[in-house]
Amino acid sequence: MPGRPLSLRSFFRCVWLMLPFAFPLAAHAEGADPDAIAFGTMSTFSVPKISPDGRRLFFLTRHQSGLPLGVVSDFETGKSQLVIASEEDRFDLMGCEWANRERLLCDFYAVRRAFGELSATTRLVAVNADGSDMEVLLQKALRDNWAQFQNQIVDFLTDQPKKVLIQMPKPKSDLDPDWGVRGLQVAELDIYSGRSKKRENVHSQARGWMSDGRGVPRLRFLIKDRKSVWQARRSGQKKWRTLHERTYEDFNDVYAPLGFGEDPNELLLLRRHEGRVALFSHDLTGKREDRLVFSHPDVDLYGALKLGKYRRMVAVGYSTDLWHWHFFDAEIEQIDQMLSEALPGLSVSVVDESWDGDFYLIRAGSDLEPYRYYRVDRVAKKIKALPSSYPQLAGRSLAPMTPLHYPGRDGRQISGYLTKPVSEGEAALPAIVMPHGGPHSRDFWGYDWLAQFLASRGYAVLQSNYRGSAGFGEEWSGEGGFRDWRSAIDDLTDGARYLAESGVADPQRICILGWSYGGYAALLSAVEEPDLYRCAVSIAGVSDLPMLIEDGRNFQGFRFNREFIGRDPKTLDAGSPAQRAEEIEVPVLLFHGDEDLNVGVEHSRAMAKALRKRDKSVDYVEYEEVEHSIRRSRERIDMLTRIGAFLDANTAPVAGSGLRETAAALPRPALREGE
Repeated sequence: MPGRPLSLRSFFRCVWLMLPFAFPLAAHAEGADPDAIAFGTMSTFSVPKISPDGRRLFFLTRHQSGLPLGVVSDFETGKSQLVIASEEDRFDLMGCEWANRERLLCDFYAVRRAFGELSATTRLVAVNADGSDMEVLLQKALRDNWAQFQNQIVDFLTDQPKKVLIQMPKPKSDLDPDWGVRGLQVAELDIYSGRSKKRENVHSQARGWMSDGRGVPRLRFLIKDRKSVWQARRSGQKKWRTLHERTYEDFNDVYAPLGFGEDPNELLLLRRHEGRVALFSHDLTGKREDRLVFSHPDVDLYGALKLGKYRRMVAVGYSTDLWHWHFFDAEIEQIDQMLSEALPGLSVSVVDESWDGDFYLIRAGSDLEPYRYYRVDRVAKKIKALPSSYPQLAGRSLAPMTPLHYPGRDGRQISGYLTKPVSEGEAALPAIVMPHGGPHSRDFWGYDWLAQFLASRGYAVLQSNYRGSAGFGEEWSGEGGFRDWRSAIDDLTDGARYLAESGVADPQRICILGWSYGGYAALLSAVEEPDLYRCAVSIAGVSDLPMLIEDGRNFQGFRFNREFIGRDPKTLDAGSPAQRAEEIEVPVLLFHGDEDLNVGVEHSRAMAKALRKRDKSVDYVEYEEVEHSIRRSRERIDMLTRIGAFLDANTAPVAGSGLRETAAALPRPALREGE
């Protein structure tokens, strides 16, 4: 029932009794493909957080039913204890943060239906590291259960360990009839009692607040007058002034505050520099011009690494063919280099730090080794491997993921990754073109469970950072993957043909498979290139652009999304696979969850209906109570089993289609490895 208070205790007691059985791998359907089980099983060790004193660790594991569970492990005693669990069929535990040495703050997420619309809902639950004194925090302070987001912490007040700063709507009174946006305020929240005290007044246009890391809200993000606005105030002052405004139509205007430097008036932010996203320092006192801190000549910066008691910024990240950190903290850089030498061949990142700097949490992995975590004792100079995230993959040989670049039809080089089966031999392989979602996202080098599953079935897998992808500068982003869908589809087409021309792929046995925008690109590629692909798979994919625009009409951000997708009717209609179903000649397989908030389930329902109406070959699988990412092992295993059978049936060798002769007459450039 929407609005019913979150109550974890009864289910928690039930799971506690099942503790001896809490850690086996998820159960799977009889007849499931062994490869599907291996690669579709969700991680049993994820989102670890080291305690402030470095002596305990929180992490998520999974019950055999698939429910996420929160566990605290003690490094000194070696004992682990279940401390908090998801609430079955309602709220999933997403992770916990240490607020102090004994208390965890845990995020819960659910999809609910309110006033006819599906929407995300979050809750914040506090619990001690031994599982005691559990408290659902903001429901008491807000005095209603409808407030959508109740977990938005602005700052951990580490010098006041019983409190945090949190942004929240105005508490509702019995006399207040307004169920809409009530504005956001900032309050001190007691993480033991749940009581709150206002720190910043409600601002009706505020959508987010940012602290300086010392407990003082210094930035706020507003939506007003068809613009997104960042405002700030100087240290010790109350007056707000506007730093930046952006209209909905200006998609290339990047302005992303990351945090503050050691000087409380130094704001560090990402914005454009010579067509690339770069890191700048902005003086909030206005005494100097913005200073360029770091930029890369070829790619955008992609995020910040924050560590320690005050979550100081120690590095910014970026990806060429491989991931890199640019460090500002010499000690963290030294630790990173030391561990990279100790763990050769792995991509290493420092991801967490104890408050005294004596202990670190490290993540390391590669294309051939799923990420694993390690605890580093800096004083004793010891490193301890933590449990494997994917124990079911032990003993399996994974397929190498090779960076490559191939030419587009206009001569521009398109970056991507090629994953080939371990024992591919010399013959041309059946191949899968697998476009990423987004579209303003990108693929990265490393372990990819979906690509590895396909490679285990004997397929070469191409992941292309087509035009419209993020990370390659303003020009590459262009008009985006919807308004300029033709450029994205052309880049994918050129990638498929490149595999055939270079002898990697059998040109008669190529399919296309994608998730979200990638599913949209797969369907539209089947429309645009009827002779190139043997089949298409869309997972939670967009099928109709006008429908996608209307999906967001009742939500904040509607105008921005409408501009991002585009307004030209001809482009929208031509770029909608459901409206062009008649042109699809190959078998199609569709998957969708019925609680998808990113791409509504109606997209796949409409696509399936349009194909069936025209007597096309289509199979549609819909999962109940499943969201966009399909975060449950049961459904992932089922999906991979079906995909494996579908691809095998549709890539079996057949008599020549004519494409082989065409490909044989074209140049065959050798694959060029990236860095």
